[in-house]
Amino acid sequence: MSESESEKQDAQIDYYKEAVKLYYYNCILYNHLEKVMTERNDLKTKVLKYELLGGELAQLDDDEIMNQLEDRKKKSRRSAADIDRQFFCSFNNCKKAYGTEASLIQHQRLKHGQNNGMDAYFRI
Repeated sequence: MSESESEKQDAQIDYYKEAVKLYYYNCILYNHLEKVMTERNDLKTKVLKYELLGGELAQLDDDEIMNQLEDRKKKSRRSAADIDRQFFCSFNNCKKAYGTEASLIQHQRLKHGQNNGMDAYFRI
């Protein structure tokens, strides 16, 4: 295709009209996506209600269900004061201590750029 032919094709295209058409289609898709997401969330809530009541149909409000789900999903964690910090950073003037060796190694990599030599082992 020569340059003059491509210029003729470009002249025939109404870019404003194409942009408006794309915007319109995008709005339609966005609205459809919102409906689908709402339906998905409704179905998810119904399934969770069903599971919570052990197969019986739920007569609880959605807020009560969501509160029960949040309580059920939360993982119990130790507070920072409860962690026994036995791994200390050996870098110059660094006074950080961690409860696990993995946390210490992560700290050394991120804060000090230190490599413990295990990276080469895991790359193989």
